[in-house]
Amino acid sequence: MILLKTGEMLWAPSSPQSFFRFAPLDDVVMGGASSSTIDNNTGMWTGTVTDANNGGFAGIRTTPFRNGLSLDMSGCTGVELRLRKGDGRRFKFVVRDSTDFNGICWTSEFDAKAVVRIPFAKQTPTIFANAVEGNFDDENIVGFQLAYSKFEYDGKLNKKFKLGEFALQVLELKAY
Repeated sequence: MILLKTGEMLWAPSSPQSFFRFAPLDDVVMGGASSSTIDNNTGMWTGTVTDANNGGFAGIRTTPFRNGLSLDMSGCTGVELRLRKGDGRRFKFVVRDSTDFNGICWTSEFDAKAVVRIPFAKQTPTIFANAVEGNFDDENIVGFQLAYSKFEYDGKLNKKFKLGEFALQVLELKAY
């Protein structure tokens, strides 16, 4: 376990200090046809979202953290993202405190802008975009995800979602 302090960088493009890399996780895992790519050297995440085959989301998630360790962020308020592009669309940021692939996702929605703060205390526990009950473990952070989805929570539609191409450049994630 790695104890993090406020202000510490979690990830930045091409940084050797990053705790992880990002990899795509699109709706094809559920039979959809959307696709995206992330360039870990520039932080540019691009893709195309389609509702073909009942799809409607594209995402990226972290690879296992450096040396397989988890992050203790109990001394932090949340995660700050520095971004470019996104066209004001609404995305989701997910924090995972369990390695269970289909476990609880601690989720926040945000409209793309230059700096976004995701406070742990305001995250919604979800499984497959449905709100559930849960207890967040800020001493055992094991993953992060970003998603662009036609759904918000509990079947509600994302009002800032558009089918087709999208782009979001992730410049940095850090603890705050």
